[in-house]
Amino acid sequence: MRNENLNRLTVKELELFDKLAQAYAANNIPILMADYATQRGGILSEFVASGGRAYIAGGSNGQQFFPNVPQFTLPYDAFNDRTIDLAKNIVTCFPQGLVQDKFATFNYAPVGDMFWARSIQERLGGRVVATSEQNFRDYFEEKANLTDILTQAGLSKHIIPSKVIRNNKPLTGLQSEFLYKSLADEQGRIVIQECGEGNTEQGGGHSTEIASTFEEFQQIVSRERPCYLKVSQFVSGSNSNLSLCVGNTVPSETMLGAVKGELLPEESRFTPAALTSLKDRAEKLGISEDNIVVNVQPGTLKVVGDAELTSSETNGVGNQLNYNFKPEIMEEIYNIGSKLGTFMALRGKVGMCGLDLIITKEGQVYINELNDRQQGPTESASLNNEAHGLPGIHREAFLLNYADLKNAEVASYLTEMGERSKEIYDASSKIPSPFYIKVCAKEDCFSTVDLAAGDYAVNRDASGEYIWDLQQDRQLEEMPSVDITETETVVRINTVSAAQGDYVPEGSQFLRINGVADSETAPFTIDENGNSVLAENWVDPIRALYQASLSQTQIVNQSQITTDPTYIFAPSGLDLAMEIAK
Repeated sequence: MRNENLNRLTVKELELFDKLAQAYAANNIPILMADYATQRGGILSEFVASGGRAYIAGGSNGQQFFPNVPQFTLPYDAFNDRTIDLAKNIVTCFPQGLVQDKFATFNYAPVGDMFWARSIQERLGGRVVATSEQNFRDYFEEKANLTDILTQAGLSKHIIPSKVIRNNKPLTGLQSEFLYKSLADEQGRIVIQECGEGNTEQGGGHSTEIASTFEEFQQIVSRERPCYLKVSQFVSGSNSNLSLCVGNTVPSETMLGAVKGELLPEESRFTPAALTSLKDRAEKLGISEDNIVVNVQPGTLKVVGDAELTSSETNGVGNQLNYNFKPEIMEEIYNIGSKLGTFMALRGKVGMCGLDLIITKEGQVYINELNDRQQGPTESASLNNEAHGLPGIHREAFLLNYADLKNAEVASYLTEMGERSKEIYDASSKIPSPFYIKVCAKEDCFSTVDLAAGDYAVNRDASGEYIWDLQQDRQLEEMPSVDITETETVVRINTVSAAQGDYVPEGSQFLRINGVADSETAPFTIDENGNSVLAENWVDPIRALYQASLSQTQIVNQSQITTDPTYIFAPSGLDLAMEIAK
């Protein structure tokens, strides 16, 4: 039975979103997204469906993640190479003429100080009137700062024991021995992360290594590096993504949306002093506990490094949304989100952020990372909320960044969202639980199929073998209910735009599988050691999917080769050209 008050709030949220899209259209304001992770632009598809205009730049050659949002792409995949030079190339994909006077920008991954917005303005002209960009990410996602942030936010008991080496010098033998003895677990495991000044973080666990012996550890920490080093205790347990929406109801005087705090260019990104300066400036902007907004989405059950889905033991490969942990864990997760969200909102943060949690077998909740951005499962969880009469935080964040907060209707909605935060959280934990599985290339390989987003059948024959029908899109109206043990079930595949022969580098995401499953048939579970893993029922179907869609050998249509002499191009060079010639 739906909660009447929360259902009313959801209806109001959707109504305000529609009005916003139509107002942007009436004022000829397009929203432009230039990003490395363009598949995170789902809210723009909804914005266009509500009457607005949006355009995306980025993604690999010919990709279009959302049918109603034009996407301008590069001839190569930009997802795994996140450099400033590449960002500039992404922006140049936008054709002239998209902007007449005013425009807004949307981003999944902010870079520096309003980099995307300024670069688009240089490319297309016009005036930026709204954006989700904020230069907090340089500070809040910095691993060297995590202990300071959590301590000041009142979350000390959730800190993983660690040591930050605040220089770029290789560790000596004595230093290595001391750290290893201090922090390695009983099995000899220890976590090493590059961080701090000089580090270029790609995300997705790329800067994290796990050593299992002192020899492995010494080899890692004694090599040359350009940055700081963080060494942490290895914590074993189930993983969880916790998504938050934070902000305030103070209208910005220079743009649409809420007033935002910013780091000053001269402020160090690696000391706790910035946290005090941010709070002082936020108070001068009028931000206080009386007008901040904090909403917490229930934690997911996240799987990291499962060998069936990735070659990297630190790469996240899937999530079961709104997972029902034990009641005391659920309460602890909400309190963590509320405290951290309040701390960031009082420093002028506006929009999405989140935490990566590790929950031990004994029930201790640790905070592994802070992500100052929209997380992978946030949008799916928000849409699931709306499908069950509950407000979604992805749309709340959009309104915080793009709506006119001088409008009493908008301000009233945001205030009520904050007041009903715990009520929304509790209701969200009781609705059906969707999942997504992130299928990553476990080696450099090629797509063997032409595949677009859609709903596809998975068949199980009499001998128990799984066959994926990747040709026919079943086009279901609702998210499919999945039971992989049945003779036929349907899954939803998204964030994919693959042509036969496309190069898929190791570590990159090839596609995502979505659906809804009950606890007996869910793709993820917690094993006897307290770790989150791919469920046994899903191992054979996933192996069959890899066999059906990816290969180390490139397979292309002969017509492509003969009609386009430039087609013989791929990162593997001469060996690949010779393979095609065969």
